[in-house]
Amino acid sequence: MEDNITNQLVAMNILKKLGYRADVAANGGEALTAVRTMPYDLILMDCQMPEMDGFEATRRIRSGDAGLDHRRIPIIAMTARAMQGDREKCLDTGMDDYLPKPIDSAALSRAIDRWLPLRSDGPGDGERKPRKAATGPIFDRAGLNDRLMGSEELIREVLSVFLDDIPRRIEALRLHISEGDAAAAGDQAHAIKGAAANVGGEALREIAFEVEKAGRAKDTQKLKAIMPALEKGFEDLKSIITSNAQLGPDVM
Repeated sequence: MEDNITNQLVAMNILKKLGYRADVAANGGEALTAVRTMPYDLILMDCQMPEMDGFEATRRIRSGDAGLDHRRIPIIAMTARAMQGDREKCLDTGMDDYLPKPIDSAALSRAIDRWLPLRSDGPGDGERKPRKAATGPIFDRAGLNDRLMGSEELIREVLSVFLDDIPRRIEALRLHISEGDAAAAGDQAHAIKGAAANVGGEALREIAFEVEKAGRAKDTQKLKAIMPALEKGFEDLKSIITSNAQLGPDVM
């Protein structure tokens, strides 16, 4: 949310190169309207804007004026003043992070990474996508085969138990997050991580580890941000396991 045309152009191009799609609001009122109508993942909030500044816009978002579902959207403050006490004022208002202007692309990238832990697939695609942190294979069938010493019967049994158990754990994890119990969420993510590692679900294991770390840090915002990626990670793994007769027609 930025009212200066030059700053808008710089910020939009930095975000594009980092792989994100963004919209611009010229003042706090436009920001509120935009948040009400679009499911944004994060807000870069200029503190000094005409009509309604970033502080008032943030207070209204946090109070639910932009919709109750958007009250905890991550908000990163941006200010050109860089005066002593600015950071504290931003955080006290309800903003989650703080960046001085002029914008530094590396600092902006790090700040976004703190609040959106799953990156987009690549720069310049023009679409908002879940950020992808996992680099391991979705399903390491060879590794599972080695662990279970080539026993197809045991492999089928382990995969069947895994596919039956993980949806319940994901549902429990979702409940812990909705209740604000970050520690319990971390414990549940730890269990998902271990199960995924045992069956060769490397991508899911990596995502679950990020969820676990967020839980240990009591970072409820990051927990909420990562959950869609965790759920998709499981669905992707399940799709591969149940395709190509990994479990046979009796389980598919």
